[in-house]
Amino acid sequence: MSPDEVEAIRIRLSGAWTLSEEPKQHSQAPHLKWAKNVVQEILGNSEEGTVDEISVETDGDRRVNQSENTSNNVKQQVETTREPGEVPLDLRMDAQHSDAELDMDESLELEGLRDDEDDRSRSWEEVELRNVLDTIQRRKRNSRFFNAAQLYQQYNEAAQNFEILRQARSDGTTVSEDTTPSLAPSPSPPPARRPLPPLPSAPTPHRFSHTGSITSVQSLPLPEPPKIEGRPPSPRLSISLSKSSSLWRELPGVRNSSELEELTEDQRRLQEVRFEVVTSEASYCRSLDIVVEHFVKSKQLGALLGTQDRNWLFSRLADVRAISHSFLSKLEERVESNLMSFTVCDIIAKHCQRFKMVYVPYLTNQSYQDATYQRLMNENPGFRRIVEKLEQSVVCQRLPLRSFLVLPFQRITRLKLLVQNIVKRTTPGTTEATQAIKALKLLAKLIQESNDSITQMKSIESLVSLSAKVDFECRTLPLISQSRRMIREGPVTELMDFSLKDTERSVYLHLFNDYLLLSLQKEGGRFTVVDHSPVSELRVENCRVKLHSLQKNLFRVHMSTKALLLRTDALSDKLRWISALSRPHPEIDFSAAQDFPQMQCIRAFVAQQPDELSLEKADIILVHQQSTDHWVEGTRLSDRHRGWLPASHLETITNSRVRQHNLEDALKVSTATAAV
Repeated sequence: MSPDEVEAIRIRLSGAWTLSEEPKQHSQAPHLKWAKNVVQEILGNSEEGTVDEISVETDGDRRVNQSENTSNNVKQQVETTREPGEVPLDLRMDAQHSDAELDMDESLELEGLRDDEDDRSRSWEEVELRNVLDTIQRRKRNSRFFNAAQLYQQYNEAAQNFEILRQARSDGTTVSEDTTPSLAPSPSPPPARRPLPPLPSAPTPHRFSHTGSITSVQSLPLPEPPKIEGRPPSPRLSISLSKSSSLWRELPGVRNSSELEELTEDQRRLQEVRFEVVTSEASYCRSLDIVVEHFVKSKQLGALLGTQDRNWLFSRLADVRAISHSFLSKLEERVESNLMSFTVCDIIAKHCQRFKMVYVPYLTNQSYQDATYQRLMNENPGFRRIVEKLEQSVVCQRLPLRSFLVLPFQRITRLKLLVQNIVKRTTPGTTEATQAIKALKLLAKLIQESNDSITQMKSIESLVSLSAKVDFECRTLPLISQSRRMIREGPVTELMDFSLKDTERSVYLHLFNDYLLLSLQKEGGRFTVVDHSPVSELRVENCRVKLHSLQKNLFRVHMSTKALLLRTDALSDKLRWISALSRPHPEIDFSAAQDFPQMQCIRAFVAQQPDELSLEKADIILVHQQSTDHWVEGTRLSDRHRGWLPASHLETITNSRVRQHNLEDALKVSTATAAV
């Protein structure tokens, strides 16, 4: 069989895209064409990076139908002749790899890649991903962590509530790891879209709700986990996890070990953080299995959805799951090898390249995923009915589909926070510290690349749309540029010479990272640009004195040839324009930020404008300024991203010792990463 035929068989056997035999459809929408071009550029022209290239051609389908029958016969023969207890192998081109060869596959080097003519036409990432997925399927194993795991949504909610409680301690003491909050903060409402800042403005998607909000991970029954064939788990680990322990020190193998008494309290806490990486990954894999097996492979949804809608909605969840199970397997093997002093950061760093291959395209697709979900929920009653029925199943514990679709972003950001906690607790200069910092940098780079990919796609789409709606009364400026990003846009009032008949007029500002456009808004959503200026030639001034005792919220923008006196309706709009026009902002020195107020996010917020900052529960920000109409500008401590968000989602951290501890932790992480 040719490599194309084998790959088509692999895709069909995986069940990810075989829910419908609908012929391949090509969208002619201009914004999708632009989006596909951008995705190709971002992903290096990866075959699965665009919607048109996920499905196989019609001729290929006919070959697959013939080859699939052959592969099924071969697979049945293999199953018949397999010895009891032997690990079942999927049909693969190189299924004869030895364990040593499999370890070489784990090195992510090019030596193990196929070099035939067909593969040479693909990007390195695509070929490597296919080899990795093949290897993963050959190395399936049972997982006691996975079988005992709660759903990731439950874990994430509990972890965020615990951190909020820790920050809210009035006495400033540290909350011990075994503390059970009696009055945990109420769960956040499900996010409208995945929090991946910054994003251009977009219509608010369909808001969903569900009963039985998570208030305690003990209050919900756990579904029966899928049975996974594979090698028997370690007897030591099986016994240790027989009681579904969630803390490392509660494991019988740890509790009964004489080495435990020799560890300091800091060393014990470090092991707890490492162990949380493993248990949370098990929860994540369990939730991914539910969304893939229960939703992606649903025959009812498969019969209802077209190929393109299915690809936009579920993207590459099956590949994300495969990579995550491989990662969990490596983590478990490490725990089994040394229960008392295992490390995890080297494994995380090693898998970051694999994470990139599946997470960047999945997260880049998130805005189209949201739009597809919104459209189907609003326009397709059959889709809404089937999804609501699936959500009521005990398997997904009444959690909505949207809570499963946002899992990849929630996981990659949580993993980064866990690695940050390891960096805080490791001794500088040690091998573990070096590995932790390396993993932290790679995760931060992955998240930033995902943000940049989304921003680039949205920016080009918005520029194409704006370019078709703009006329120039002044010198024409080509709008479409891959380096151009929207910073802020919106209407303001320009106050003109009071000697003129018309003393004011409504204007519309488009502020990009390189230019400011001053326009008059016309009917039909069109704009007439009356002036524009490079950002480098702009200067903004806050007018604090009310003119003529009636005007308020005034600010002045100095351009190269003239100055504009502008007014906004709300104080927060004025402050946000001044902040946006004052970019770039100076870097925050955490060692000299003791006087900055600190606030913590108590309810997740999703940015709707490019100058807003998306926050997850328990995120901490340094506050730069607040408006009287309840908007706050702040810098997130974990990554120094800056933006605006409503005060209703925040709570002030009043204890000075807690604030000082937060700054010290942030400074330690930034210092350690800068030194390596």
